[in-house]
Amino acid sequence: MLALIHNTFKERIRGKTFYVVAFIGMAVMLLITTGDSNLTINGKRITGFEQMVPVALSITGFVSSLLAVMVSLRTIPDEFDRKATHLVLIRGIKPWQYMFSLTVGNMLASLFCMLSLYVSLFVFCAAYGKLGLILPTFLCIMVMSINSMFLSAAVSVVSIKAPVYIAGFAGILIYAAGILHGVLDAMANATQGASAILARTMLFLIPDFSVVQQQASNILTGAFVDPEPIFGSLMLLYLVLSLTFVLFRREV
Repeated sequence: MLALIHNTFKERIRGKTFYVVAFIGMAVMLLITTGDSNLTINGKRITGFEQMVPVALSITGFVSSLLAVMVSLRTIPDEFDRKATHLVLIRGIKPWQYMFSLTVGNMLASLFCMLSLYVSLFVFCAAYGKLGLILPTFLCIMVMSINSMFLSAAVSVVSIKAPVYIAGFAGILIYAAGILHGVLDAMANATQGASAILARTMLFLIPDFSVVQQQASNILTGAFVDPEPIFGSLMLLYLVLSLTFVLFRREV
């Protein structure tokens, strides 16, 4: 299993597209947060470290989520397209071990791409003279990685049974639902009927990305960090990973 995970990781990080997207995201984030920008929200100019932290995390969070979808989209479908599954299974690897290893490999590759992007956070802190926040920055990145790993795992699991375009669309929907979780939850609670029940069930299974991101922001700004949404997201990540034990294609 470790060999499968390692091979998946190496294959996923070879693509130049991911590095181009990461570089562009890093450049945009640094330009906005450390340059002389005129960024305003509701007519109020955003300046200062505490105000810029949520902006920086929003930008890096969006780009890292995009990378997680891109990295995880084709790994499992490509294995079946190349007819390589039987070569793995005849070595005694069980189907669930195969799917689990490919999914974990995707998650690690997504984490690697995210870490290359989050190097800009250290530059961001240094630009504001916050060199003492090196350790909190590491903790912030670890918390933010939960969102990327969940998205990677979810796209991987969907791609086990669904075509690539559906897995990609599902990844976008999951990200949108995670970021707009609070708004969608309020709308679902304000309505009745079967559709409302279905919406609340779906939202229950998707982490609130914005709340997790807020806890990461609180780590850097020194505000109170609520561990509940962090642990809740980790439990949902565990649930998604457990689906690799029961989902596989007919060819396997």
